[in-house]
Amino acid sequence: MTYKTKSLLYFFSFVIAATSYYLVEQHKAFTNQMQSAEIVETQFEDDYEISETSQEQIDKEQ
Repeated sequence: MTYKTKSLLYFFSFVIAATSYYLVEQHKAFTNQMQSAEIVETQFEDDYEISETSQEQIDKEQ
């Protein structure tokens, strides 16, 4: 194997490893963002508003 071939092989291996590392880090960041308290709190507020609205409708019907 010539020096140029080895160099190209090492270069492409480095590029693949760097891309893989970047994608793994992006996936971790996305997962952490999806599990943040802000999203959970927003869902809780939405559920509260829905139950509050349904309670108001029940009160009006009675």
